[in-house]
Amino acid sequence: MGCGFCEAALSNTVGTLVVNCVVKPVGRQLDYVCRFHDNVEKLREKKRELADARTRLLLKIEEAKNRLLLIQDDVQNLQSRADETLSDMGTLEEEIQLNKRCLNWCPNWSWRYQLSKKAMKKIQDISELLDKFGQLGPVGYPAPTALPTIDFLCSKELVFSKSSETAFYQIIEALKDENINMIGLWGMGGVGKTTLAREVGSQAQNLNLFDKVVITTVSQKPNLERIQDQIAQYIGFDMKNEQGRRSEQKLWLRLKNEQRILIILDDIWESINLKEKIGIPIGDDHKGCKVLLTTRRQQVCRAMDCQNVVQLDCLNDDEAWTLFEKKAGLDDFSDDSIKILANQIVKKCGGLPIAIVPLGSALKGKTHHEWQAAYRRLKDRRLTEIEDVNEENAYVCLEASFDYLKNMETKTCFLLCSLFPEDDEIYVENLVGYAWGLELYKGMDSIKDVRSEVLASIETLKNSGLLLDCGERHVKMHDVVRQFALWIASSRKEISFGTVETLPMDESFKHYTAISFETDQTDELPKGVGFPCLKLLLLGSFMETSSEFFEGMKALQVCALKDQLISLAAFKFNMNLRTLCLIDCELSDISILGKLKSLHILSLSGSDIIELPTEAGDLENLRLLDLSYCYNLEGFPPNLIQRLSDLEELYLHGCRSLEWATENSTKKESYSSLSELNSLPRSAVISLDISSEHLPHGFVFRRLWSFDVCIGIKRERRYRKRDLETWPISRSLRIDKSVDACKQLLEDVESLQLNKVEGHPNLIPSLDLGFRKLTSLDLRQCHSMQCLIDASKQQVPITALSNLRKLSLSHMFHLEEMCNAPQPQGFLQKLEEVIVSDCDIIQDPQVAYKCLLQSLKIVEIKRCNNLKYIFLMSVANSLGQLQTLKIKSCSQLEHIIQGPQVAYKCLLQSLREVCVSHCNNWTFLFLIVLLSYGRDVNDIMLTQSSLQKLKVHNCPQLTHFIISTTIQVLEFSEMTEKKQINNVTVPERRGGTSTCTEYLTISNFEELFEYSGYNLSSLKFLTLSKLTELRVIWSVGNCRRLRYIFSPTIARNLPQLCTLIIAHCEKLEQIIEKDQTSSQHHLQPICFPKLNWINIINCENLKCLFPITLVHGGLPNLGLLYLKRVSKLEQVFEGDEPNVSRDEEKVIHLPGLIDLVLGNLPNLVSFSPRGYHFVFPSLMDLRVTGCPNITTRFSVDSEKSMHAKTQACQSVDEIIVEEAATAQETAWPIGSDIEWWPI
Repeated sequence: MGCGFCEAALSNTVGTLVVNCVVKPVGRQLDYVCRFHDNVEKLREKKRELADARTRLLLKIEEAKNRLLLIQDDVQNLQSRADETLSDMGTLEEEIQLNKRCLNWCPNWSWRYQLSKKAMKKIQDISELLDKFGQLGPVGYPAPTALPTIDFLCSKELVFSKSSETAFYQIIEALKDENINMIGLWGMGGVGKTTLAREVGSQAQNLNLFDKVVITTVSQKPNLERIQDQIAQYIGFDMKNEQGRRSEQKLWLRLKNEQRILIILDDIWESINLKEKIGIPIGDDHKGCKVLLTTRRQQVCRAMDCQNVVQLDCLNDDEAWTLFEKKAGLDDFSDDSIKILANQIVKKCGGLPIAIVPLGSALKGKTHHEWQAAYRRLKDRRLTEIEDVNEENAYVCLEASFDYLKNMETKTCFLLCSLFPEDDEIYVENLVGYAWGLELYKGMDSIKDVRSEVLASIETLKNSGLLLDCGERHVKMHDVVRQFALWIASSRKEISFGTVETLPMDESFKHYTAISFETDQTDELPKGVGFPCLKLLLLGSFMETSSEFFEGMKALQVCALKDQLISLAAFKFNMNLRTLCLIDCELSDISILGKLKSLHILSLSGSDIIELPTEAGDLENLRLLDLSYCYNLEGFPPNLIQRLSDLEELYLHGCRSLEWATENSTKKESYSSLSELNSLPRSAVISLDISSEHLPHGFVFRRLWSFDVCIGIKRERRYRKRDLETWPISRSLRIDKSVDACKQLLEDVESLQLNKVEGHPNLIPSLDLGFRKLTSLDLRQCHSMQCLIDASKQQVPITALSNLRKLSLSHMFHLEEMCNAPQPQGFLQKLEEVIVSDCDIIQDPQVAYKCLLQSLKIVEIKRCNNLKYIFLMSVANSLGQLQTLKIKSCSQLEHIIQGPQVAYKCLLQSLREVCVSHCNNWTFLFLIVLLSYGRDVNDIMLTQSSLQKLKVHNCPQLTHFIISTTIQVLEFSEMTEKKQINNVTVPERRGGTSTCTEYLTISNFEELFEYSGYNLSSLKFLTLSKLTELRVIWSVGNCRRLRYIFSPTIARNLPQLCTLIIAHCEKLEQIIEKDQTSSQHHLQPICFPKLNWINIINCENLKCLFPITLVHGGLPNLGLLYLKRVSKLEQVFEGDEPNVSRDEEKVIHLPGLIDLVLGNLPNLVSFSPRGYHFVFPSLMDLRVTGCPNITTRFSVDSEKSMHAKTQACQSVDEIIVEEAATAQETAWPIGSDIEWWPI
């Protein structure tokens, strides 16, 4: 739509228009000029629409946060993009206003063209954004519960053996199969099923196979409600509502909303109808829900219709010896006589890790005589009552470990653990209470001292492999170890412990000293039995009790009940009772408490009491009182607390209705005052939650050995387990607004959280002179605080904050620096963890790092939108211990390390994990440039040989880089906005090979290569998702444009490769690219010496597996070969046919091949070229189906060895003659389906 008058005016822009007109119509270019004002107005209108949409979104986000919902990642991403676009609009407006070089009657046409074109591009971008606003779903989702996810599981417990490794990969492959929804893992007790299942769950999350992974223990007598509750908590669903308990159907419907979920049901003994009994939808009900079950009984897998059943065997002799050698500390220099004994001991363990680990740990560092004694015990003892011979051997080994425990107190602690239910997480403080009540540690005068002894015993048991770690304050017992402990407790005369499942049928259990009914084995208690010797009694939930049941227990010293409706009058005959724990009970007749004069420990945690009776003040021997989470508790009668003169520990946290008398209180005469707490002469431990209005004027806590005080912050019951991890050894303060009442505690505080505390410009010296014991500091919305230390004040000690290990800063909008003057000696030099969130004022990280941080291990930065880099080069130089770096939603972040562009090898040498997400401007992983090779300055080389995990999510500007091959988990997702086109390769370094120069090059998200000459044996998992241009990598799944897996150079340097799984790669043509290099490379043949399992599925363009030359000694350990649905596959092993006679055939043995499966291969012509004769002496399973064109003949000789030979085109008569000549063989017609296994 050109205009004549425009031609003259546009003479100075001819060059620009000509270039553009080569590819675009002239009319469209002139539109940019002639419709300039229209485009600008339209742009401004779009800007207003975007600003309005952003405002509406922010209101929704604020509403979701007020409802305690977490914000969806795509919502946060959309908000960031809108913010960025509106910011760019400001720049464009400035260009329109400031760069306009024209008079009213003579516009600058070149400028107008360029600016109008920019406006149209921006209009298009905003329109796309507005479309996304219109498609947006819910902005928030419920926060996950406090129940730990599968991420907390530690893979170091997994003993990888040939069996476990094979089982692991079989399960992972089954989880990827959309047609499989139920998988069974079975094996004998103690072989490692639970540990392997947890590792599978953990790695399934790492591989992004599922959005959520749930694990729960079923046990011999399943508690279905507990199982439902655990599953429900993992998905943020409450099985209880105002009307009561929800039905299985409600859980079933809720689980159907989870798109991809894996439920691990551990330790199943009998078949369970998952839908009707629990509410788990699988199969046609919900394709996205899969179940992995573990069991000791193979028939359970069959009964529950598992489509894939995997067996986990014991360790073989070599694996068992390697594990025992490690645990016992043996090496090549150990005494030969000890190694001979050790070898005999290992054989007695029967390949069971549960037997090998504790026995090896027990014998570590022992003398030759002790090794001999251990062997004699193993040789002479037989547990004939144990049915399974392997478990019998395990019991014998565990008995030897038990006998090696040095003192009776530690042995008793071990046996006490067996009284808890199977798979229970045992709270160590319960053991402390039981030990005190039983007077286990003679001569100890304080609970603190007994606690120290119990903790020492627990450490000994964990180090011996008899107990498992389960958090800071919990332990767990393997079910086989527990069964052994119960056997010991019931069979030895000096110890008479038992649980309901081990009690004899006659009345001989009257002589037991400890009995636990804390299981689901019985609903009622025995009647008419006096239990005259019973000292410890544990009762589980909802068992009917009566006063008569306790009457004959004259010796009872420890009693623990849960979820009971009970009258305290039931204990009026138990005058020796020292420890009484009534947890979550409904109580009556509590006034009788005063008559239990011998009580030392009383716990009514979670009970329904409203007020502690005045008679409780008569408990003159009481040392510990626990009333935590008594929600109905309103207060204490006046002067009651101070009458408990021997009280050492008082727990009142979670009592949200608790009131205290103050000067102005209307209930001054009804309740105790906080001042009574300071009157207890032996009080050393106090925990409580208190409102600031209940603090008496001028009240200050006196100094305590341990404390957990929340002022203005009420904790919820859902944090009960988390809180148990810190009590009673913490010194913690969580304070909202005012710190005055805690001045005396600040000097000893170890964990400090301050919320909205105003009036203090610094921590030191405003609040305390040094915080010398502080290890954790959490500051939130303290807007008056400008620095942590005002070192200009003379009174600041040189050791200020010298022990701080964790620092968390949130919404600290006015914090300018850590220290405003020369730093005190050792300032932050023990700091291990830093978490910073929502601190937009921070632009320069020197605010946080004007010091050397040589101990720093963890850094997490979230939503600091003005931050452009994390570390200065000078600071990064000191971060030798940094292990974890996590950055999220820092929109302006460009670099992690800011500094000169020079090669620097020694940075971050301990770094193990890097996770970066939603950082739209982040360009460089680390600014460490390879200048020595003359490469481009954008070639980034990461020399961190320690790096094991790298996860990058939605960082579109990231530049290609090179990674050390020690990495084990590599994940890229949503890197779709930027496509780079160049490839990076790295030449071999001068000076020969070095483990420091092994790199995997990650370039451009279009192709991934590795350069020549080095080993790639460390990478375990590579996750790549939403990388639309990806064509070449080396570990594979669902990469539809992939052409080949390995270059010849890579293939020659994979000596540790054990498993090769390739699935759904439609364009894959070759596994190993044909070698195009000079012949000298052929001096080093391709070999995979440890490759055991090959599985190729749904690769439509693959024509062969490997060249025939590879089979000549290159696959010595190949055990499983699966080829399914590879429609163009013509040969398994490809090569030229040798010109030889039948007598000169080349015979190739695959001695380890156990399974060979060829399925749905319509174009398969042969297993190998003619002239090759394959022999499989160990083959146990051969399946050939859907291969109508195959010319390879399979036969079995008299020794059950399988043979495979490719036939020339023959007539039917020739084939019949040949088959008749080999009458001793069993052969199948060529092209027929085969399913064979040896009888």
